[in-house]
Amino acid sequence: MLVDHHLLEKYWAGLCNSEEREAVEKWMLDGTPEESYELRSGDAEVTVKSELWERISDARLEERNPNKIIRISMWSKMSIIAAVLFLLIGAGVYISGHFAIDKSPINNLVAFQEVSLPYGKKARVTLPDGTKVYLNAGSKLRYPPKFSKTERRVLLDGEGFFEVTKDPKKPFFIQTRQTTTRVLGTRFNLQSWEGRPDILNVEEGMVQFRAKRSNGTLILNTNTQGVFDGHSLTKTIVNSRNRVAWTKGLLIFNDVKLGEVILELERWYAVKIHLGDPELAKNRLKVQFDNASLTEVLRDISFAMNIKYKIKDKEVMLSR
Repeated sequence: MLVDHHLLEKYWAGLCNSEEREAVEKWMLDGTPEESYELRSGDAEVTVKSELWERISDARLEERNPNKIIRISMWSKMSIIAAVLFLLIGAGVYISGHFAIDKSPINNLVAFQEVSLPYGKKARVTLPDGTKVYLNAGSKLRYPPKFSKTERRVLLDGEGFFEVTKDPKKPFFIQTRQTTTRVLGTRFNLQSWEGRPDILNVEEGMVQFRAKRSNGTLILNTNTQGVFDGHSLTKTIVNSRNRVAWTKGLLIFNDVKLGEVILELERWYAVKIHLGDPELAKNRLKVQFDNASLTEVLRDISFAMNIKYKIKDKEVMLSR
């Protein structure tokens, strides 16, 4: 049976019979087709791209369950199918709604592996090239089981510390919803939480940092930080050791608003923290914790800010 753009459209719409569906799936599993088909055109293209990307990337993180074990899984068959259809539209475009796709071509169709961490869990992942990634709680990383001959590319949602294996011939790319980071081999920390700026801190080496919605590009080296706030890129000098201390179990808050501290504590300890007075969120905190328990952290914060705390199951209340 000939697999052409008409049959692919029919498959996408869910109208194939069993024989047609089997033919399409066999065609996709045989490898990347030499001929590319345009599924739809005109005004519908943006909608199609958005729908496909939602299938590929699970635009919303799974509901965080602190009791769930760390999950390392292959994409489902439907996700692979969606990935094929996405490639057929044409690689190298920016897709709104989730990750900002870099303009480098994607040459091979592969089923990405995924590491998805619930709140309260951290993990270290070794990639096919030997690169080590330390994932913070609540983060998600996608990567191919084998990198292409020309580049190494992964997708990050959350926070990760990367120790990238040096390979001058194969640049390493990390893509988030908003930014693309390019390195040849170095150590750095990248944060990309939904609704917050992307923050890149370089501990060693040199990194290129750019954003979809900004024309500029930052070249960052040791102890420099790049921030993309959704509109522009900025570069500052920082102490990178403090920024990556979380990989060693250290929580360091240096003049940080309590509202931001709470977000970090919720991820680390898999709890929900409420404020009895919303104004408390504006108060700033300067404190450091070394592999401390939740009770120890709350006790010290309460003492420093002259407030009270109460823990019930997985709920925490902070009040005056």
